[in-house]
Amino acid sequence: MSKVIKCKLDIDSLEKAIKELKAYQDELQDKLEQFMDALLSVGFTEASSRASSFMGDSEPASVVKEYTVKEKDRIVATISLVGKDAIFIEFGAGIAYNTGMQHPQADEFGYGPGTYPSEHPPNRGINPGIWVYRENGEKVWSFGTEAKMPIYFASETMRNNAVQKAIDVFRS
Repeated sequence: MSKVIKCKLDIDSLEKAIKELKAYQDELQDKLEQFMDALLSVGFTEASSRASSFMGDSEPASVVKEYTVKEKDRIVATISLVGKDAIFIEFGAGIAYNTGMQHPQADEFGYGPGTYPSEHPPNRGINPGIWVYRENGEKVWSFGTEAKMPIYFASETMRNNAVQKAIDVFRS
């Protein structure tokens, strides 16, 4: 998306060039919003499909996308996983459903299959494959939740599609 603006060095021609520049600035802002929307769409689709199909006993989580234009030069967009057990769906919990795939950032954040961050070690499940916890005074036996990593894969999908989406949007 390139634009050539020509003008003479007189007041009328310069005013016309300024108007063309402002129109180009608005067009560029529209293209940036379209680009962000295109990236959000592929990320949202990826995250939604992963968040809706997991093995385990966690409660489902929802994928939420937010898109905000702040001022004229800044666009903020987020995709997030929302729900009581969202962190388990992202990083996994327990060992039974997590025999091969671990979130690449699990160690950095202190999460992952067989772990449960706390101030008091040990922070790992004692009986591999089964978690026991209390909920409303009742013992709950849990085999955990598969690490589906919807947000991680959404970010990968958006990163891998960024160049093509930019070409598609800015060439149109």
